[in-house]
Amino acid sequence: MSAYDVISEFKSSTNILDQYKFMKKKCTRTCYVLLLSEFKHLYRVMKLTFAFILLCVSTVFAFNANSQNARIHIDAENVQVRDVIKQIEEQTDYLFVYNYKKVDLSQQISLKLSDTPVSEVLRRIFENSDIIYAMEGHNIMLMKRESLPQQQKKRIRGYVEDQHGEPVIGANIVEKGTGNGTVTDVNGTFSLEVAINATLQISYIGYNEQEVKVTGKDQISVTLREDMQALDEVVVVGYGTQRKGNMTGAISNIKSGELTVSPIASTSNALAGRLPGLVAVQSSGQPGADAAALKIRGFGDALIIVDGVESDFNNIDANQIESISILKDGSASIYGARAGNGVILVTTKRGIDSKPMFSLNVSGTFQGVTKILKPLSSGQYVEIKRESHFNGGGTEENAPYTKEAMQEYYKGTNPLYPNTDWYDVLMRNWSPQQQYNLSVRGGSDKIKYYGFIGFMDQQTMIKKHGGNYRRYNLQSNIDAKINNSLSFQLDVVGIFEDQNTPARDMGVGGYMWEDYWSTLPIYHSSFPDPTKIPFAHGGGMGGLHITSNSELSGYYQGRNQKFQATGSLNYKVLQVEGLSAKFFANYVLDYKFGKNFTKPVDLYTWDPESDTYTLAGAFGDVSRLTHTVSKSHTLTLQGMVNYDRIFNEKHHLTAAGIFECIDYRTDNISAGRTNFLSTEIDYLFGGSTIGMYNDGDAYEMGRMSFVGRFNYAYDRKYLIETIIRADASAKFAKSHRWGYFPSVSLGWVMSEERFMKNMDVLDNLKLRASYGRSGNDAVGSFQYLTGYNFNKLYMYGSNIIKGLASTGLANPFLTWETMDIYNVGVDFSLFNRKLYGVAEAFYRDRKDIPAKRQSSLPSSFGAVLPEENLNSINNRGFELLFGTSGNVKDFVYDISGNISWSRAKYGHYEEPEYTDPDQIRIEKRSGQWVDRVFGYKSDGLFTSQAEIDALGFDQDGSGNKNLRPGDVRLVDTNGDKVLDWRDQVEIGKGSIPNWMFGANFNLKYKGFDLSLLFQGAFDYYSNLSLEVTRETFNERWTEENNDPHALIPRVGSIAPTANYASDYFYKRARYIRLKTASFGYNLPKRLITAMNIEKARVYLSGTNVFTLSNLSKYGIDPEAPNIGHYYPQQRTISLGLNVTF
Repeated sequence: MSAYDVISEFKSSTNILDQYKFMKKKCTRTCYVLLLSEFKHLYRVMKLTFAFILLCVSTVFAFNANSQNARIHIDAENVQVRDVIKQIEEQTDYLFVYNYKKVDLSQQISLKLSDTPVSEVLRRIFENSDIIYAMEGHNIMLMKRESLPQQQKKRIRGYVEDQHGEPVIGANIVEKGTGNGTVTDVNGTFSLEVAINATLQISYIGYNEQEVKVTGKDQISVTLREDMQALDEVVVVGYGTQRKGNMTGAISNIKSGELTVSPIASTSNALAGRLPGLVAVQSSGQPGADAAALKIRGFGDALIIVDGVESDFNNIDANQIESISILKDGSASIYGARAGNGVILVTTKRGIDSKPMFSLNVSGTFQGVTKILKPLSSGQYVEIKRESHFNGGGTEENAPYTKEAMQEYYKGTNPLYPNTDWYDVLMRNWSPQQQYNLSVRGGSDKIKYYGFIGFMDQQTMIKKHGGNYRRYNLQSNIDAKINNSLSFQLDVVGIFEDQNTPARDMGVGGYMWEDYWSTLPIYHSSFPDPTKIPFAHGGGMGGLHITSNSELSGYYQGRNQKFQATGSLNYKVLQVEGLSAKFFANYVLDYKFGKNFTKPVDLYTWDPESDTYTLAGAFGDVSRLTHTVSKSHTLTLQGMVNYDRIFNEKHHLTAAGIFECIDYRTDNISAGRTNFLSTEIDYLFGGSTIGMYNDGDAYEMGRMSFVGRFNYAYDRKYLIETIIRADASAKFAKSHRWGYFPSVSLGWVMSEERFMKNMDVLDNLKLRASYGRSGNDAVGSFQYLTGYNFNKLYMYGSNIIKGLASTGLANPFLTWETMDIYNVGVDFSLFNRKLYGVAEAFYRDRKDIPAKRQSSLPSSFGAVLPEENLNSINNRGFELLFGTSGNVKDFVYDISGNISWSRAKYGHYEEPEYTDPDQIRIEKRSGQWVDRVFGYKSDGLFTSQAEIDALGFDQDGSGNKNLRPGDVRLVDTNGDKVLDWRDQVEIGKGSIPNWMFGANFNLKYKGFDLSLLFQGAFDYYSNLSLEVTRETFNERWTEENNDPHALIPRVGSIAPTANYASDYFYKRARYIRLKTASFGYNLPKRLITAMNIEKARVYLSGTNVFTLSNLSKYGIDPEAPNIGHYYPQQRTISLGLNVTF
């Protein structure tokens, strides 16, 4: 009988202890290393990192010992076989897998062996029994001996993956009715000789078994679905992992396959719409600054933990990530004072026990805007200027442009009347992006390794010298086993970012976008003399053709270099089953360098008739250079004791005690000079010493914490978890320095009860409830101390000297905010996971928000009152997720949808004691929704003077003398015949959506796969700061277009109410967009095997593919910030290749 004969017995195993141990060995572990040195240059970092990885890999190859020859000691006298097995497990990495209903291990044996190979020990144990064994990797599988019939054979090859497209490593492949079988390798592939008409049974712990007939087939491809009854998936939680079946908190999880469906620059953009309760809003498409703002349940910015330490994850390549967990309720309390808005846990990939496997990913992407408003043509611009002039009471005699000039501008053929399309001149429709990454993963039972190198380049949408963003990612993760009780992990991470942009800021609200609108089409974009730069800015300050070109006007250069080292030492106490200890150390050096250099540019006008140039102005007066340098050091130390044990196969007990301390240090320095001798010398020494400056500051802060966690599960039915964390922060006075953050959660797996066991349609039904307290210490630092500012300037005679000024009264009572959150939830699945879902409801009470007390003080008091912990806000909401999965022959599907709602209300808001009823209605916040917006109610536009005369109340404060047809008609809501602040009503809510939803379609047929992610929101508002643009020109109100609901009111209105906040401009918004789409094809094995390639997939994908929104008619993207001027979101189209070899 072969070594694989036992595999078929394991597929039906219900031994929870052995399943748990088996999965525990497979879980991703977080490990870390100590920083050795700072790398100052990218080349040096790459060279040393590659050397480090190669050294580790060569060490692995040199350490390829035969694990079957591991030597152990056995001392057993009249004990059961299962007790001897436990001794083997404690002294080695082996885990025994068997069906306890069929394999009897209760026999009594006596055995005393010293320094004996495992293989010999096994032979001695089972030599006179009916039990056979097979050693496969780290597993020893046991089954009852049986004979096999001999049949005609053929070889079948195949590939096994999970529903996320990831290969399933170690899946059991068994010929039905026999013991003939094998397991899949690191790539999910297998090869097995079977009978010609055999049926294969494919199984893996935590997944539903599948059967496939191989008649007439040489190759098969199988997708395994999660088995909700097994629930053995391991999920990363705070400071460890937890079996999914034992989880009692509101924790969502996403795996790497979902993050890499389409190439993305910022990982946060891959999360939008995938998880219920996660609000992701991308407000910019600027390269290097296009990350989405992530808010769990709309609370605020979440705490992000990457491999155990606080960090950003948008500068991590998505291909480095193994999984992401979202802690949404009291489960976040384990992070205490930093976790008030929830926690996002990111785990990167680690090595595995296999031969070295390389993965290469290459993609090319084209980026184009989703929506952008375009400036007017020359003719349209002149027409609007004339229209505004006449609407303001002007006449033809003093009009800024004649009617004949307007007609010439519309023609655009006369060089005296240019018609420049600045968008076409300066912007490109598609900008390129490219990504490359190569990783290696492998190891042995003694040492495992993972190495990664990645590169990404994003170009901006500006044609000429508009800048770019480049990122280099390096990572090395090493797991090493020193002996049976001691192991360590060593991780090194390097992230290097270069961002180059024009000197004028192109971010949200940046000056460059003001230039975009104020660069006028009536000016030339270039002259016959290329040395002369055209004047084209209405304000006389330059123009977009200058400020968007870093060669002309200057540049901003940002360079971020992050080096991180982590080390951890793990000790298993062999004398106490389930007891272990861990020491963890992490050091992060974050270096940021900024250089902003602006150059003066002379601007000219040109007379085509005389071919003469006239100096018309300049952009800037002198050249200016500013340097900024910031260096941050963060040291994190953790000590941890864990206990994890199952008693009598029903009582599962886990406990952890953790000590953590974090030290933060930051140094900042800046310097600047002006009036450079030459703009070719862009270094400080080239500038004048007159007016030069330098400045600097430093920041230090520390935290210390104690954490305790206790979990208990009885018979997989009754679950409880308790957490307590004590945090101390140097930000606060000693009397308020410590905060305590408890949590408790309960779970009841009803589907495990006897009265529900006979319900065949029900796979899983679990009820959950939790309470937890967390906090927020980002409320100001060291306010308990009397402080002084050094930046005050005073005149002393004819000299200017620096002085000191008090920062205000010290406040020893200020401390952190606290958040109490209550959550109830239910998880279910039906019909062997054909239907599944999750429902959650929550309530959060946020207290102790800092605010200044509203007290009347005498003018002689001489100081400002400090902030105190006074305000409170409460949130409530719910989340729903429903899905269906399965297969119809070769067609595999997984379709899910989610929707969530949340909203916040003020509990107490420190404010004056209002007595006026209208003030109470409009101004009072206590007890009211946080996102209420007040303004005036509108009733369309006036269409005639008769409507104005019949209005019946004074709208403009001057008897309506300034109102004209085309102006916004406001409503006197209280009927007092006067329009004033008392007429304001609630006209909407905030710009953060209350409702978010997503729909995910994952479809596969043979070698093809299709993934679609729809994401959307509704019940939020957008403030339309509309300008007359090319898109809205024909939608504005005019005498000819006398539409009471025209998009834009009369231009040039002189009515003071024209700029009043009203619902005419504040619009309720909704949208649905195809966030991600990907179509891929896995090349057949017969084509790639000869090239020693295990797997090759080509794909075509896109992001922000299309959008349906009621804001589209205004030319606005639904995620556009209310501030208006910003770098637009990008639609991308990518072609890529993934190769594993």
